[in-house]
Amino acid sequence: MDGKKYRVLVEVSRDRQQAYISLVEDPEGIIPTQEEILRVLASYKVIYGIKLNIVEEICRNPQNAKYVLVAEGKKPVNGEDGKIVFMIDIHSSTTPKILEDGTVDYKNLNLFKNVKKGQIIAQRIPPTQGEPGKNVFGEPIPAIKGKDVRLPLGKNTYIEGDNLIAAVDGHIVAVNNKVEVRTLLEVKEVDTSVGNIKTVASVKITGNVKSGFVVESEGNIEIFGVVEAATIIAKGNINIHKGIQGGGKAKIIAEGNVTARYFQNCSVEAGGDVFGEAIIYSDVKAGGNVKLLGNKSQIIGSRVVAGREIYAAIVGSKMGTYTELQVGIIPQKRLKIAELIYQIEENRSAMEKLRKIISYLEKFEKLPPEKQEIKEKAEKSLEELSYTNHHLEEELRILNEEIKTSSSGIVKVLDTIFPGTKLVIDDAVLKIKEPIKYAMFVKKEDEVKFFPLK
Repeated sequence: MDGKKYRVLVEVSRDRQQAYISLVEDPEGIIPTQEEILRVLASYKVIYGIKLNIVEEICRNPQNAKYVLVAEGKKPVNGEDGKIVFMIDIHSSTTPKILEDGTVDYKNLNLFKNVKKGQIIAQRIPPTQGEPGKNVFGEPIPAIKGKDVRLPLGKNTYIEGDNLIAAVDGHIVAVNNKVEVRTLLEVKEVDTSVGNIKTVASVKITGNVKSGFVVESEGNIEIFGVVEAATIIAKGNINIHKGIQGGGKAKIIAEGNVTARYFQNCSVEAGGDVFGEAIIYSDVKAGGNVKLLGNKSQIIGSRVVAGREIYAAIVGSKMGTYTELQVGIIPQKRLKIAELIYQIEENRSAMEKLRKIISYLEKFEKLPPEKQEIKEKAEKSLEELSYTNHHLEEELRILNEEIKTSSSGIVKVLDTIFPGTKLVIDDAVLKIKEPIKYAMFVKKEDEVKFFPLK
């Protein structure tokens, strides 16, 4: 301590989470001691989170005290959102296995997720309250409680405590954010003796589906025969053990995966993946991957679109048959990301305006009732917008992580890709002008480039 007197200046941050102190020489000031510094801080109502070791250092070297952080509040820790933990993997994909001889096993796909009466399907983990904080004035800062979740109660299930339980034996289907336990509809063949099928249950067809008929299910569809020029629609997966001879009219639509030995003269739309051994003169779209399995798999004369990856042994033909492959980010995800970014920025702009209103009104020691009401409404709106933006930002983060961790668009050719084939990865295009063997195609530096397939 140098014996000089100082004037003590205290500044508090706008969010009231930090207090700073500066000392200026002033003959009419005070000799800085811990008691005097604490008294000055108290006169500014700074009473919480004071760093006594910093105060002692200021007293020892007052000439160096310039905008020193002397007190710091405790920020609230928001509660964690509740979550649902599934005891059964209802979303697992059904990928066929390649046997030792290079052929593909379509029989053991574990298509249906079976459950017994009384079995726990899912558990609810409640949200947490979070921990409140305090500012340097000692005022409490409430934590935002985690968002609660509901168990996905559906048909043939019931809730006991925090558990979702199966009420009957059956298989599980997730529909519209609900989990249901359903029984299986089984028929020998879809023809004039059966007519069209439209059901909430999953469907098992041991024979063929004849031309002109429609099979529609809110669950999974498994067909052990051939699909002719028919329409097959499922909210789950579609598995066709033999294949599709569509005559240019067959339509296969699934929110999950589609598996068939071959796709010929048909249209396919899958929210998940497409598996098979051959795609011939067909139009195939998959939100995930298109994987043709086996050492003789081929894509000929078709347009194949996948969100992530296309995988086949042979693409195109020696005759130069036009074939088109497209891979890249799913357009729906791009649109959703743009919408989220726009909404977050709009909310931030509104929040900044509300903060200015609150900051202005806080300058007055006493507000008239109408101004106090405006201030309270602004504070409430700010809290609600902050809560909303927190969840929007988390949704955006998850979407961006999904895009980072997913395949960014890859075409793998295990044998040969022939001239007449067009590759599109995102917005980059490559037309194949000579046969290329054992290659992987990716987008690099705004071009489609290929590398040896390891």
